[in-house]
Amino acid sequence: MITYSLRASIGAPPEAVYAALTDAAALEAWLAEHADVSLDQGRFEFWGRFTPEGERGRQRLISFDPGKGLSFGWLVHGAETTVSIALEPADGGTILSLTHSGVTDRTGGEYWVRDLLMMSLANLASYCEGRGSGPRCDFTEPHEGEAQASVDIAASPAEVFGSLIKPAQLNRWIATHAEVDPRIGGRYDFGWDHGPVKILELEPEKTLAYSWRHAWEDAEGPESTVVRWELDGSQGHTHLTIVHSGFGPDRSADGYQLGWMEFLASLKRMHEVGAGWKPVEELAAAS
Repeated sequence: MITYSLRASIGAPPEAVYAALTDAAALEAWLAEHADVSLDQGRFEFWGRFTPEGERGRQRLISFDPGKGLSFGWLVHGAETTVSIALEPADGGTILSLTHSGVTDRTGGEYWVRDLLMMSLANLASYCEGRGSGPRCDFTEPHEGEAQASVDIAASPAEVFGSLIKPAQLNRWIATHAEVDPRIGGRYDFGWDHGPVKILELEPEKTLAYSWRHAWEDAEGPESTVVRWELDGSQGHTHLTIVHSGFGPDRSADGYQLGWMEFLASLKRMHEVGAGWKPVEELAAAS
């Protein structure tokens, strides 16, 4: 079993964050397609197309402390898991700490629990800060051949493109030790043990494409898939689209769909919050 521990910095007071966590209409705005909450009656449920295994009846309220947090059980992959959320005031905002325990081991490259938690906390923060929600993944749609997602960002195409091509910016939201040679055929690397390899298309403020090597592929062999970013916008707003294509019939793109949406949610907040932005932090994923 795995326990995930995450921490998010939210620019809203604990009372506002608690309300967003416990009001059905708010949950439907940033988390799930449907929600039904009555804490006094012991009811806390969310379900629908934005929730993996999206049938109703998979959550049960365990405890709640108004303004300070709550915990609930969640049936995930046939296992009874527990999500605990604690809220603490910090510099006019809130530090949210979340643990999700009892998760079954990752199999078949499925990382959706961790990725869903990261994306959801970024969207919760945006919602509480009055920025609206970021992207949400529709788990009822299979992604065969490619993963595709888009997001609207309150920043100019020049600023957003900079976060795709400048190593220091990449290291803030996605990479660990980014290396970029900004030319066709140039090196493009996140510093991971897989991922981007070389630039295939480059049109500043409009298009960036690069080849991608998967963890299961031979490091000396050719890359099998391509990531392409498209930017459209003006006057301080950008519509950003990513398409990760080239997946064969034996490889689902579902995991990449959610993973890229998690990164888009983080990128949106980074630009819209500004210098004070902090990413959702993964403290541990203990077995």
